[in-house]
Amino acid sequence: MHHHHRPALLLATLLCAATLGTHALPAEDVPAGAQIQEDTAGQVTINDDPTSNTTETNLPITATIFAGVPGPYHCRGSVMLKLDIPPPPLSADGTPTLTAPQCVDMPSPAGCANFVANKADGCEARLFAEPKCRMYMNTAVFIPEERAFGGLWRSLEVRCGIPPPDPETLGQVPFADLLKGAKRRPKGSR
Repeated sequence: MHHHHRPALLLATLLCAATLGTHALPAEDVPAGAQIQEDTAGQVTINDDPTSNTTETNLPITATIFAGVPGPYHCRGSVMLKLDIPPPPLSADGTPTLTAPQCVDMPSPAGCANFVANKADGCEARLFAEPKCRMYMNTAVFIPEERAFGGLWRSLEVRCGIPPPDPETLGQVPFADLLKGAKRRPKGSR
């Protein structure tokens, strides 16, 4: 029975990876579905499903484009095009640098796609109704899970290394400045 040795090996691998890393992941960067257990020694172990591929560092950047339309969970139809996108180069401080947008024409109109990447890669796809990236329609953000993104487009433009939005301005409505006076923030919060 080899089953008894695998968890110890997995744990040793995770511990090794944790000691090689330069910093611990903040709580919000923990993969979805992972449970965090904190023991009294202050060490944090993350129990993640070893079959899932959601660790922040190793997800390849892919756009899988389908001829069909979105179903309830996945895109329908055959795969029309699969793009493997190189990760953005890192700058001196370790953050991804913005890549030049690349336009890709579809062989025929596309109806659904999965845009998968680590959030840290900062990738997005701008979708266009016409070939050669003309007539902008929508923007799809690459996320660390396969989610059906529907629409009808003939070309798309991918770029990575987009810095995450500043949390101070995240989700603010256009008239946020006018509303700021109405909503007083509690004392002591930034």
